[in-house]
Amino acid sequence: MNEKHKITVADPSFSKKDREFIMDGVDKILSGQLSMGENVRLFENEFSEMTGSRYSVAMNSCTSTLEVALKSFDVGKGDEVIVPIQTFIATGMAVHLVGAKPIFCNINKKDFCLDLKSIEDCITKRTKGIILVHFAGLISEDIFKIQELCKSHNIFMIEDAAHAPGAEIDNKRSGTIGDVGCFSFFPTKVLTAGEGGMFTTDNNDLADYARSQQNRGRDLKAEREEYKYPGRNIRMTEMTALTGRAQLRNLEKYLASRRKIANIYKRGFDKLQSKIEYVAPKDDRNSSYWKFPIILNRSFDRDIFLAKLHSKGIFADLTYQPSLNNQPVFKNIFESKKNLQNSESLMKRHICLPCHQNMTEEQGNFVVSTVIETCMSFEE
Repeated sequence: MNEKHKITVADPSFSKKDREFIMDGVDKILSGQLSMGENVRLFENEFSEMTGSRYSVAMNSCTSTLEVALKSFDVGKGDEVIVPIQTFIATGMAVHLVGAKPIFCNINKKDFCLDLKSIEDCITKRTKGIILVHFAGLISEDIFKIQELCKSHNIFMIEDAAHAPGAEIDNKRSGTIGDVGCFSFFPTKVLTAGEGGMFTTDNNDLADYARSQQNRGRDLKAEREEYKYPGRNIRMTEMTALTGRAQLRNLEKYLASRRKIANIYKRGFDKLQSKIEYVAPKDDRNSSYWKFPIILNRSFDRDIFLAKLHSKGIFADLTYQPSLNNQPVFKNIFESKKNLQNSESLMKRHICLPCHQNMTEEQGNFVVSTVIETCMSFEE
């Protein structure tokens, strides 16, 4: 393996300036409030400024934001929520944990997001809403059609924007199109704080409920310490918020770097259309490029393809296998509303290439040449 071209899938970055900002902030935290203090408030305000949402509520994880979002719509036993089969376990688990039934839905080939026609087929009298996942940071070009569909059936739309901070479509950023947006700050994400999540909304009532849940369901208007709703500890620490603030200051720079690498890929792979297809928007603003998915020709062995990339130091990976509907926790409990074989087949042919702010143009070109070389090797 050539160490010069050792390229990881995720590589968080903290500049000298970032480290100074964090260390200065840590010193102040250690002399003051350790949880839910000034940095949390500032992080929420700064995140709202970035997204354009009226309210942002910081929590300990994206999973918590999803669960709170569902509870804010009074989702519970007997209800159904439509989710894509191509997503992290947390999307379906949040639905299950509030007592409802996740309805597994097809994805489409162009963006690996929920398929519009499949959503329509999955809606029943028990449907309370959908969770639209911006897979790999890409906002579906059908999002406004999906939004209208939800409105016509009087159901909610939650954006699982864990991969997508800063992505936008028609001048609206992820997390501001649906009723609620849910973001993640896990180490592999575009913005990381180690852990943590952010709940965004323009709805005052939903924001008030999220604030209450942020404080274990406390009645924030009561004079005494009274609890209005069942809740749990989902607070964000000051250290987490401080780290998140340092990252957020660099978001536009991160996005520019990721988009530069993505365009190297797109130019390089245009000549490989019979061998691979890439999952990327025409307008780079529509994606944060958390990763860069490609779909392999059916004749390629994915495991061998990945092994060849790994041998060259390119640590490409795949996401969410088995598919959500085939996870053991769900497989024997819930039945799908429709045939999901085409989506499952699509998932079995995809891999995700590294695409992050620490990659150089040289590394991007190396990935392209290695992918081309690997494709050719299957024809020898």
